[in-house]
Amino acid sequence: MSVAEIDSEARQNIVETEPQFGPSTHCIVIMEQPPLMGNEPPPQWRVSATLTLREKVLGKNVVLADLPTVIVGPLIHKRQVVAMAKYPSPVERWSFRFQSDAGRATALVWLHPGTSPVTECGIFVVQHGLQE
Repeated sequence: MSVAEIDSEARQNIVETEPQFGPSTHCIVIMEQPPLMGNEPPPQWRVSATLTLREKVLGKNVVLADLPTVIVGPLIHKRQVVAMAKYPSPVERWSFRFQSDAGRATALVWLHPGTSPVTECGIFVVQHGLQE
């Protein structure tokens, strides 16, 4: 698992899986948001991912492929699973990008790669029951 702090005002917010975990077919995104100050609205985050693929059918070089952007949030728990990205073959590295609609928002992000049989491809937002 890898963890990094993201900041809505940073030029780039990229969190990548650690190479020692090896290829995986899915990656779970966990976010933790600090308490909001005053009447600040809870932020929503745009999350996109670039996959680093190394498949024999694609040749000997690595191939980078982007998944469509999704919107997650606002977070309703201090720490929660917000999305799961899937690809039907092993992914060498997952690189996630984060952008917030809030003027000032920070969060901690954990990436948890894993292997499971998948038939879908994309980023899937994990809905939480307290959302309206």
